[in-house]
Amino acid sequence: MKGHPGGRPNRVLPDGSPVCRLVAWEVTRSCNLACKHCRAEAHPEPYPGELTTLEAKALIDTFPDVGNPIVIFTGGDPMMRPDVYELVAYAHGKGLVCAFSPNGTLITPETALRIKAAGTDRCSISLDGPDAESHDRFRGVPGAFDASLRGIGHLKDADVPFQINTTVTRDNLKSFKDIFRLCETLGAAAWHIFLLVPMGRAKGLADQVITAREYEDVLHWLYDFRKTTSMHLKATCAPHYYRIMRQRAREEGIPVNMETFGMDAMTRGCLGGTGFCFVSHVGRVQPCGYLELDCGNVRKTPFPEIWRTSAIFGQFRDRACYKGKCGPCEYHKVCGGCRARAYSMDGDHMGEEPLCSYTPTTVQAESPHEEGAPGHPHEAAKAGEELDATDRRILDVIQTDFPIEPRPYAVLGKRLGIPEEEVLERVRRLRKRRIIRRLGANFQSRGVGFTSTLCAAKVPEDRLDAFIAAVNAEPGVTHNYLRDHAYNVWFTLIAPSRDAARQTLDGISRTTGVPILDLPAERIYKIRVDFRLGGETDPGEADA
Repeated sequence: MKGHPGGRPNRVLPDGSPVCRLVAWEVTRSCNLACKHCRAEAHPEPYPGELTTLEAKALIDTFPDVGNPIVIFTGGDPMMRPDVYELVAYAHGKGLVCAFSPNGTLITPETALRIKAAGTDRCSISLDGPDAESHDRFRGVPGAFDASLRGIGHLKDADVPFQINTTVTRDNLKSFKDIFRLCETLGAAAWHIFLLVPMGRAKGLADQVITAREYEDVLHWLYDFRKTTSMHLKATCAPHYYRIMRQRAREEGIPVNMETFGMDAMTRGCLGGTGFCFVSHVGRVQPCGYLELDCGNVRKTPFPEIWRTSAIFGQFRDRACYKGKCGPCEYHKVCGGCRARAYSMDGDHMGEEPLCSYTPTTVQAESPHEEGAPGHPHEAAKAGEELDATDRRILDVIQTDFPIEPRPYAVLGKRLGIPEEEVLERVRRLRKRRIIRRLGANFQSRGVGFTSTLCAAKVPEDRLDAFIAAVNAEPGVTHNYLRDHAYNVWFTLIAPSRDAARQTLDGISRTTGVPILDLPAERIYKIRVDFRLGGETDPGEADA
């Protein structure tokens, strides 16, 4: 789509707040369908309090003040609002890129021409199954599938580009290849998959939420399929895809850039509050449609002021506010975790993404934290003091003798004399508190053909945060430390070769303007270290 948000460089407004790149605007909540996953729990009847035509145009007038965002006219079904074509034309006249998101069932030859004439750049139509039986069951109305296909046909006749959106559920996961082939057959410009967020009517679809492992698998599948088609494939409400894209690209030795990945190379997973926001039918501004946090109302506060000053948006823009593993994760700046899913499943919009199976390999440097903040060294010391005897016994055992069994926590529970469920819960809690950094195999980097290097840099105070962020974004960085020394940042880097390591370091230097001292490892003396916490009398002898 012309002017796609991913194609725009990262920029800031004069006051330092980020440019708003995308606004989803619920121009009406009314809809003629009753979809099982509807965040709005929409119904056909009119909703009171919708912005008037004059109020809507006044809102459009403010959009250029935050960076000329793409405007998605959504609902409900936007076609249920009589003046929607007038509003699209008004936004188009302001030079804004306009997208239109109906369900497709109401599109006729005449309305398709009106959509085109208003200046719509692209329409998105949802298909949640490859056939009428599966789609109609999910959408709650018999005949919805055929009606949407007719609507797509009318868009094609009117020369309106369209994309297909599909919500991922346990029921349709097995049909994804068939849905993909249908999208290609229809001639869609893009296929966007949406990972289910259990809110609105979707709260009743707990059995349809896929597991973290299935989540990971479907995103790897999407990555592979993008190589087989000219359609643009995108994962929405699935910020992990931007991590996976970089991991896979590194494995394949290809750069993550516009030439290889198009616009996706330039954007981030969760854009809520950082490059994107949602405006409801009554003018309430939210981080996204699935996260119903009140950031202000355009009837009371100008939209640009809300975008720049909202305290909630400020949290989304501050890495130190992210809890659990999402804050220190080396992929934070390209992922961020789904804030809506964290809120709907765990009750904390700044909590860690509940459906992420990835364990970060680096920890954010300590300098951005104030004393007593999560992640500060004083907090870590306090956490160590709060460990009870059972926690210490678990930590003693798992670092020296973790059982390789189908149900390892049951084996640990039997050994320690506590239920399997309690072992699991304690380990989860210890991981969330970052006392356990990761569970998994450690490899000797040289044994798998990689090389390692110790790096140091003299980083001026005003560049420190940017430098730390650039280092932490590199998946090959295993440790990153702030030190009280002229060389104040030290980190280790593992790479497939010396040339690859040098290219990574040169890239960080170019981005930050800071030279890096490169001290490649010549000989390795690996010493195993176990922390005896006093909870286990005989944890096993450590191997030197």
